[in-house]
Amino acid sequence: MAEVKHTKRLNWDETFMNLALLIAERTACRYHVVGAVFVDDRKRIVSVGYNGPSEGDYHCTEVGCAKIDGNPVTKKLERCRGVHAEINGIINSGNTDRLRGASLYSTFFPCYDCMKALNNIGIKEIVYNDIYKRIQTGGEKIEEERESWDLAEKRGIIIRKYEGKIYINIK
Repeated sequence: MAEVKHTKRLNWDETFMNLALLIAERTACRYHVVGAVFVDDRKRIVSVGYNGPSEGDYHCTEVGCAKIDGNPVTKKLERCRGVHAEINGIINSGNTDRLRGASLYSTFFPCYDCMKALNNIGIKEIVYNDIYKRIQTGGEKIEEERESWDLAEKRGIIIRKYEGKIYINIK
């Protein structure tokens, strides 16, 4: 068997974004496959999160989207059951003080609700792969939220679009 030599090492951005893309594969949302990796200033992973329903609630991949397909019992359109990756990452940290000054690597730019939470925990930088677009109830309209960008700018949160190589094949 021939010896294989390791010749290329991923840089930090490639490492953390590809981890975010990998953890996103745990997502239980049919429309937003999102992963988040929180990293401290020493390049240590502090927490991860992905989109999924609140504990004990229906999984959209199993029963459909509450906003588009409705409640599986009543068939009425409802608000999203999902907890966003960023919020799950904050919860999973166990102690939000660990996130102060951290960088967030996210497969999508955070929605306004997540951005407010990220601002309050003191996130210093967000590296995102793609733009988040909210699906309105009924699915007839998709919109980008400008408020997230405005808050980040107002608070001096560093925003960077990921430009590196993607090794994880996402859906």
